[in-house]
Amino acid sequence: MLVATSRRDSTTTTVVVGSNGRDCLLIDPAWEVDELASIADALTRRGLTVTAGFSTHAHFDHLLWHPGFGDAPRWASAETATPARDDRPAILAELGAWPTELLPLVGAVTAAPGDRLHWRGVDVQLIEHDAHVPGHTAVWVPSRGILVAGDMLSDIEPPLPFEPDAPTSPPADPLAAYAAGLTALEPFARRAAIVIPGHGTPGKDPTARLTRDRHLLEALRSGRDPHDDRLPPA
Repeated sequence: MLVATSRRDSTTTTVVVGSNGRDCLLIDPAWEVDELASIADALTRRGLTVTAGFSTHAHFDHLLWHPGFGDAPRWASAETATPARDDRPAILAELGAWPTELLPLVGAVTAAPGDRLHWRGVDVQLIEHDAHVPGHTAVWVPSRGILVAGDMLSDIEPPLPFEPDAPTSPPADPLAAYAAGLTALEPFARRAAIVIPGHGTPGKDPTARLTRDRHLLEALRSGRDPHDDRLPPA
């Protein structure tokens, strides 16, 4: 496993190296163009080839790509692939200034062929739920004990049940959907040695992070002050 952290929003890029030591799965490459190019160069220097890509959800900063990664298949949940296609103008507008030649690569994902990927030496399990955004998907790497959580279980970012300007429709009860997402992640967090959030720092405390997020949600639902330093000052 390799992780790069962007200077923008502490966004992480995760590389799952296959058992053959050559092929890799690239998850949520981000953020700035020079950083994407640098990641591509680093993989080449290590003798690694991107044979598949994965986007954890349909927010613009998780739908990026670079020619240096090649033309490997790029997957996501069906509920991520649909807005990535249908809401493309809104996604590009959120992205802002971006090189014209890279625009066709943004959001070019298709639905994953199942909840497990066995691809050229890479073996992972996909955990789909509706926390943060419908179709959000975490990636469990059982052979390494690593949980790639997408925009959840962050040490710097509080739970974000739903963003009003997101390209997908909100669940009927966003807080309940987020709580259900934490429940879906819980058995994997308990088994994980390391958790990698979409924004923040990889940590050896996945269960503690999940408990902290659950407490914050419970406080919000009951109208109590969650006393969480990840929240902006009142």
